[in-house]
Amino acid sequence: MISTSNRISRKEEVDELFAQLGRVLEHKIEALLIGGAAMLEQGLKDSTKDIDIVCRTVGDMETMIASASALGFQIIGPQKRHERLGINRLAVKGGHNLDIFANRISYDFGLSESIWHRAIKSRSFGLLEIRDASPEDIFVMKLIANRPGDGRDCAVLFSTVLDFDEVYQEIEAQYRRAGEVEQTIWITYIEEGIGRLEENFNLEMPLGDRVSELADDYRERLYQKLSRSQAGK
Repeated sequence: MISTSNRISRKEEVDELFAQLGRVLEHKIEALLIGGAAMLEQGLKDSTKDIDIVCRTVGDMETMIASASALGFQIIGPQKRHERLGINRLAVKGGHNLDIFANRISYDFGLSESIWHRAIKSRSFGLLEIRDASPEDIFVMKLIANRPGDGRDCAVLFSTVLDFDEVYQEIEAQYRRAGEVEQTIWITYIEEGIGRLEENFNLEMPLGDRVSELADDYRERLYQKLSRSQAGK
């Protein structure tokens, strides 16, 4: 049975939940495991409270939420710690949170094909296929999220010798996509996260200057858009 404690300390507990979901799903769903549960699976974290998964479509997210409800999870709205994240509902049971995303992780930062294919492991649980996100992609998502403990987790991920060229390529590719400038505010979250890591954990981020250039570009573009809007009134 799933533990009733507030934290999950064994990856088998996460796998048991996925097995239960896989048995009640209406159709096959593919999802990416991110966050603390993915770090637990990879031996990089001792315990986690949140199980974060990213579905590939909104329809799959809705099916996953319905299946979690059928398993006795209470479906509630996001909490303050989710304010930077693209999540509108989470499933709670026994002190555990199942946070279910639909492609969009924060504003227009989403589950790209490169993130999907960079996943380091794939596992099947009945109709549910789970891929474990790479340490590089978990690192970026935790920089964005800024939830309690995310800074500590980023410091642990940093120690695994991340491929920072790959990290930056993903950040830049998502930032450069055409779209509304407001939707790229997540680049400033990454900049803030890097600053906190450097200050609180005495780490030197190889990609810090390049991310700051993108964040400066975001602020300039936003300023220009707001200026044009004011001029048109």
